[in-house]
Amino acid sequence: RVRRVRSIMSLVCAAVISPRNAPVHVQTFGELVGDDDESADHAVQRTLHCSLDAVEDLLGRIDRSSIASASGGSGAAVATTGRGPKDPYLGPVFQTEDHRVHAWVTNTRARLLLVYEDGFGSEPTAETVRGAFKAMQDAYADAVSDPFATKEGRIESARFARRVAALATGTHRS
Repeated sequence: RVRRVRSIMSLVCAAVISPRNAPVHVQTFGELVGDDDESADHAVQRTLHCSLDAVEDLLGRIDRSSIASASGGSGAAVATTGRGPKDPYLGPVFQTEDHRVHAWVTNTRARLLLVYEDGFGSEPTAETVRGAFKAMQDAYADAVSDPFATKEGRIESARFARRVAALATGTHRS
C-alpha cells in the first residue's frame, strides 16, 4: 500500500502522455511512502498505465458515438459519459484503493493525467480539477511551442516543471 506524506492538496502525480502513448512528463508530489521507494514509484506507474487504458476506451466510445451521431445514430456513449466529444475534461477515469485519476485530452490527442490520493481529506471539485487541467494545458502548450523543444520528446523545461508543481500547492493560475 502506498500513501503520501500530508501536504496542502491530495495531488500525488501529474503526467503528460503523448498521442503515441509515450510519457512526455511525469512528476510526483510530496513523499510517496510504501514498502520501499521502488514499490511506491511502481504503484503510481501502474496506476498511470491502467488509466491510459481507461482513457483509450472512453475516447473510442466518444469517437464512435460522434460518428454515429453524425450519421443519425443515437450518440449513446456520449450520453452515458455526460460529456460531449469536444469537452477535453474526461473526468475521473480510473480509481484504485489509494488513488483516483482524472484525465484531460488536448486537441492534439495528448493526454494529461492528474492522480489524486483517494480518501485524503476532501475530494477536489470538478471545477478545481478543471482549473488545474487548464493551467497544465497552458504550461504544456508553452513548453511544446518552444522552438528548442523536441517533437514528441520528453519535456525537460524547468519552467514547465515549476508550473506543474504549482498544481500540487494550489498556487497555479487557471
